[in-house]
Parts: sequence; structure tokens; C-alpha cells
Amino acid sequence: MLSEQERAAYITGDVHTAELLARIDDLMREKEELEAKLVEAEEDSLTQWNRENGDAEKYYEFFYDCFKMLDGHYPAPSVGSDYDCQVIFDAIERGEQK
Repeated sequence: MLSEQERAAYITGDVHTAELLARIDDLMREKEELEAKLVEAEEDSLTQWNRENGDAEKYYEFFYDCFKMLDGHYPAPSVGSDYDCQVIFDAIERGEQK
């Protein structure tokens, strides 16, 4: 699409617009390549985690189940919240002190 617009700009003599469209096209391709590399890196990271620690999904399920046990005592917990994680850690510490 952009290459067609670029050609049309050159044909009409609008070299500046043609150059801008070419640069935009290059940047869009570069962005797609970087996004693909990011996805690949994330997949590699998860693969490495699974290899070194076991199935990451099981860790997620365990952590979620910990919050579920606080249901009724603690509304809408979030795994991404340091405070919410501390609630779990505090509960574990209280249990160990018995």
C-alpha cells in the first residue's frame, strides 16, 4: 500500500512525500521484525523457565489458589501487586509461627 503511494508521489514529482512514505514503510517493517524478535525472546524465556523450574502454569495455579483461600477475607487480589503478594507471605508466616 505504502509502496504504491510512494510510486505515485514520485510520478507526480512529489519527491519529499515519496521519501517520507519510503521511510515510513521501512520503519513499519523494522517494527514488525522487532515485535517478532520480542515474541521469540518471550517464548525462549518461558521455555527456559519451564526447563529450570518446571511448568510455569503450575506456579500460576498454585499462587492463584493461595489467593482463592483468602476469598471472603481479601477482595479482588492481583498476582501483579506487591501488596497482594505480601498478604500471602504474611499468612504463611503466621501459619509457621504456630
